[in-house]
Amino acid sequence: MVTAFVALVVYARFTPVVPKPLDAPENITSDQDLTGGFAAVRPFTGDAATLTKRITDIVLATPRTRKLSDDPLQFVTRSRVVGFPDVTTVQVRDGVLLIHVHLVIGKSDLGVNKARVLDWLDRLGPL
Repeated sequence: MVTAFVALVVYARFTPVVPKPLDAPENITSDQDLTGGFAAVRPFTGDAATLTKRITDIVLATPRTRKLSDDPLQFVTRSRVVGFPDVTTVQVRDGVLLIHVHLVIGKSDLGVNKARVLDWLDRLGPL
């Protein structure tokens, strides 16, 4: 049993996570729980570059998070104990902020990705 847990930890921590071409589902117009993930949609006014910088700073302040790519803007956040990777894609375009997060390993994230994204949006404040 201990060997299986150690193997899982090693697998999760060392599974390479590479940027993917735009992985957010199309036609998302409101917050949605998705299989293995969550998508949040917020309209915004103002400058897209400023919003992109603000959300990037908030995401990167999250423990165990690093940027995967700029185009598309993607991040990976790993769980504390096992190191399960979750990938977040952020799109800022046409007056809409779309944040899509999904797990890489497993079938359920037990709601941690949704909670993380909603926390980011709270920190971001009014758009």
